[in-house]
Amino acid sequence: MKMIRFTLSFLCAGLILISCKSDPEKQENQVDTNAPAKEETVVKQLNNKNLLVKTMATQEAKTFTSALVTTGLSDVLDDEGPYTVFAPSVAAFDAMNKNNLNFYLNPTNKEAFITLIKNHIIEGDLSSADLLQNAKKSSNYEVKTLGDAVLKVSMKDGNIFLTDAKGNEATLGKTDILASNGKLHLLDKVLSVNVK
Repeated sequence: MKMIRFTLSFLCAGLILISCKSDPEKQENQVDTNAPAKEETVVKQLNNKNLLVKTMATQEAKTFTSALVTTGLSDVLDDEGPYTVFAPSVAAFDAMNKNNLNFYLNPTNKEAFITLIKNHIIEGDLSSADLLQNAKKSSNYEVKTLGDAVLKVSMKDGNIFLTDAKGNEATLGKTDILASNGKLHLLDKVLSVNVK
């Protein structure tokens, strides 16, 4: 909630600054009839609570949110979608091998970092119940990510697991964070890491 208020304040301040930059002589004789419409659009976007807003507001997804911004993928979660996001938690990123982490954070490897983040987003709106039912129906149930990775979905002891092509397994933690354009689930590991 604090993040939404901060963002709204920031956007409103930006609108005020933009309107102040216009010619003062014109401003005296002119009323900006678009100002309420601009403000209304900003408020609608924030009330929309899409995946980008929900991810930003989820404390456990703070590092994933930073990665979205760094890679320029934040616009994807702002789109209509629908998307399902499997966001590794802060602890999952902290547990990453430091060499792997340094590789992805190196600007020369930005494309690899983009692919890594895309490998945690799929098209479609899948709840944990959907994942569970599909895993029960088929032991070979898989989902394809925006980064073209294939993740196998399985169930053990009532928990939902995602397994990447290398056999790395992540457990869904907090699930079904609802957004206007999909769902956000948290993972306990970063998947589809391509370096050692």
